[in-house]
Amino acid sequence: MTVISAALFGTDWRPAPAGSAELLRECAARGWTVVLTGPGPGGAPALTVTAPGRDPVRAALELVGGTPSHAVAVAGSVREVLAARRAGVPCVALAAGADAGPELRAAGAVEVHRDADALLRVLDDSLLARPRAFGPVGAAAGAAPHAVTGGPLSG
Repeated sequence: MTVISAALFGTDWRPAPAGSAELLRECAARGWTVVLTGPGPGGAPALTVTAPGRDPVRAALELVGGTPSHAVAVAGSVREVLAARRAGVPCVALAAGADAGPELRAAGAVEVHRDADALLRVLDDSLLARPRAFGPVGAAAGAAPHAVTGGPLSG
């Protein structure tokens, strides 16, 4: 199961990061259950959490009867990374938004990628492709990220 922040698809005032729609389509094509944490692009191959005011990651898990051990969140902000941690779900972050890689890692992101295009290039080696291989979410707290890819965040 993949929980993807709908914020990664842009807003009226901010364009979607490169590769966002392609990432969503690729996850769905692989047969992964994809749940957006809010409205995404029209015709998105995903379920959508529409309950305002609820913890979006927990609501996504409840929507499909998922468990944290079989889910990965894709976040675009520190707030979303923290929501994933509260739900016990490991998180891959995209630094294409307002929050930079160091802040996303400090919040608990296991992987930080420059944008969805960068994540797509390493999808088979990312946490999205193997959520159970990661182990307990708590193991990431304070630890170095598993992977950082793309652009100036690499290193």
